[in-house]
Amino acid sequence: MALTRFLLLRLVNYVILAFIATSIAYLLAAWLLNPQEVMYPPNTQGGRPIPPEVQQAYFDLRNINPDVSIWQRYLNWLGDLFTKPWDEKFGYTTGTDKKAVLVGPEMATRIGISLRLVVLGTALGVVLGIALGAWSAVKRGTFSDKTISTISFIVLALPTPVVILIIQGINLAMRDTTGFGLPSVNPINPLAEPGSWDAISYQIKAMVLPTLALLIMGAASYSRYMKATTLDVLGADYLRTARAKGLTQGRAMRRHGMRMALIPMGQYFAFAVAGAFAGSFFVERLFNWQGIGNWSLTQMQIADVNGTAAVVLYGAVLTLIAATLADFIQAVLDPRIR
Repeated sequence: MALTRFLLLRLVNYVILAFIATSIAYLLAAWLLNPQEVMYPPNTQGGRPIPPEVQQAYFDLRNINPDVSIWQRYLNWLGDLFTKPWDEKFGYTTGTDKKAVLVGPEMATRIGISLRLVVLGTALGVVLGIALGAWSAVKRGTFSDKTISTISFIVLALPTPVVILIIQGINLAMRDTTGFGLPSVNPINPLAEPGSWDAISYQIKAMVLPTLALLIMGAASYSRYMKATTLDVLGADYLRTARAKGLTQGRAMRRHGMRMALIPMGQYFAFAVAGAFAGSFFVERLFNWQGIGNWSLTQMQIADVNGTAAVVLYGAVLTLIAATLADFIQAVLDPRIR
């Protein structure tokens, strides 16, 4: 009962924070992006002025009418968010795209593409990072510890696009040397029939490199943090007591220390999910995956107010879910937190 109440209170807190973050994002987008100017520069098309009634129809449909105050547009957007069906909740895309494309269905398709990468890459990065961090801490000062720490530091010091380019370069060199390489610039095989095994197998192969990029960056980050928390645990009195009773360091760590070392990782995990989402921007861009990260960058470039706000909401929901899961894990590992 205490655990359920604890999780509900934290969930309500995260929902409020997600609402505030999304609201701020919409207001900033509506204030700074100016989709009206992008859509009709400078209110002409083919050298002829656009009729005012046509402009008004476009603006009103997308809730970007400059004659309406930003606060009123925000209230309109908020009302649609709570009252409209799913397909219409986020309105229509704005900016240079003059087609009446609903944000919701378009975003849902892109999210499905992105989650294939982010979920798998993040999960593998978490597991590998925790294992490497714990091992590095237990073997502190050894060659393996120095190797893991050095590689992690190099990966974290390099910008994400550079890490991706290195992976693509290794793949290209391997293809030139052995004749075998993985798809790196397009997850869709234009020569394969959609739905066929050739098309599916090509997409599976195309997932390897971007997933590897997310795995490497995630593992480097998690291993550094896990090493720090594990070193704190190794110096704890209860672990010294276990060692004094005859347990080896590795067995004492597995039986008593790992549980305590994982507790601080909970909140770090929640914020790392948001980091994985941000990292997927570059991964999708450089590997040409048409997911939510790539789409969100495009929508900001074309001054899409509704699309930008919807993407921020998606990121806030991801963080909300991850933070709630982290709180659950922490509460299970350490009942005192409840």
